[in-house]
Amino acid sequence: MKKILPALPLALLLTACAGQEAPATSPADVLAVTSPTKEMEPSTEPPIPDWMAEQPVPDFLTPEQQDLFLRAFSAANFLMGCNTSAVDDYPLADGSQPDKSNYETVTLDSSQTYLLSVGRFARWDDFEAMLDGLFTPAYKETLLAGEISDGASVPLFTSTEDGRLCYLDVSRGSDMEYDIADAPDVYELISQSDSAVEFALIGHYADLTVEADENGTRPIYTEAYPIRMERTGDGWRVAEFHLPY
Repeated sequence: MKKILPALPLALLLTACAGQEAPATSPADVLAVTSPTKEMEPSTEPPIPDWMAEQPVPDFLTPEQQDLFLRAFSAANFLMGCNTSAVDDYPLADGSQPDKSNYETVTLDSSQTYLLSVGRFARWDDFEAMLDGLFTPAYKETLLAGEISDGASVPLFTSTEDGRLCYLDVSRGSDMEYDIADAPDVYELISQSDSAVEFALIGHYADLTVEADENGTRPIYTEAYPIRMERTGDGWRVAEFHLPY
């Protein structure tokens, strides 16, 4: 479980953004595999935003797995990305944009103040259904909690008593090295079977400890992040995921 510090509205310092890590799921947490004929339809949520148009996908994945990867990448942007409020960036069902100019807040048992979602997943049931279509149950739970500055574990996303989605407004900054490198991610297959596929996402980073040359370029180094998909009774789901930024 990663430590995520509240954004400026909560008056705490931001952390530097590096490649996020999340604990892998134990095999015991994975649902039993059933016949493909009993699987649910692949999730179509969340939408794949325009900014992901150039995100490469592993060519060794099936079309279903590629779509799952992209939607998990999209969801990870607010679950483990640089700002939880990105959950409200998706267009509403009618194609309009949410009004983010005037948030309501609620204080829960944790004594933390949460923003009430105004977006596509403003109802907790819709938000949870979206996550259930992407992640294994055990891994989903790890994504919903985080540590704030005093080390306490609190829900990052949760439900109000009347079923509305609310979330802590938290941020972890940005990764300049990744942005400056401006190189596409690549993938390395680790293992693949009918029940699971494991691979590494390779992110590229500019070495800012070295002065740029006359062309403004710096040496590039790479980091590998493991990703795992498992076939559950409801179809393929992500059991571990990492963002390169």
